[in-house]
Amino acid sequence: MMRKLFPACLLLLACVAAAGQAQAPWQKFTSEEGRFSVLMPGKPSPEKETKQSPHGPYTTYLFSARGDAQVFLVGWVDYAPTFRFDVQKEIEANRDNFVKAVKGNLVGTTPIKLGTHPGVEFTAETEQVVYRSRVYVVGRRPYQLVAARVKGTDEPSDVNRFFSSFEITPNK
Repeated sequence: MMRKLFPACLLLLACVAAAGQAQAPWQKFTSEEGRFSVLMPGKPSPEKETKQSPHGPYTTYLFSARGDAQVFLVGWVDYAPTFRFDVQKEIEANRDNFVKAVKGNLVGTTPIKLGTHPGVEFTAETEQVVYRSRVYVVGRRPYQLVAARVKGTDEPSDVNRFFSSFEITPNK
């Protein structure tokens, strides 16, 4: 269901492709509403959108920040309380919908976990962009992290820094 979350990263990546940009300082971003924290290069820009579906309304949340030569995104979906989904199918649907939304090709996928929570890490490519992403389902909430870079450039170590810093925070 996250298919509409991430096409905005294409616009952001165009901004990042400009040469000579200085790297923003990394900082911890915490979302109380999203119940997570993650390191990002600078303060991320928020987006929020609620849509209707056959299963009821759902709201997508996205935070994006650009680094020296890449764009970082983190988002989640809150579904209607009555909507029930199969966790593995939700993970795969988020991956497949993302690849379709960016008009890319799936290059590789690996099952992963965030603690005990299931997930998948995958790489997708278009003619111009390489995306590395992780999707997790924690309870009833799917999360997705994306690092996008211009194709033909080396993946910076910041990508691992971004992914490994993602933590679910306890409810308050």
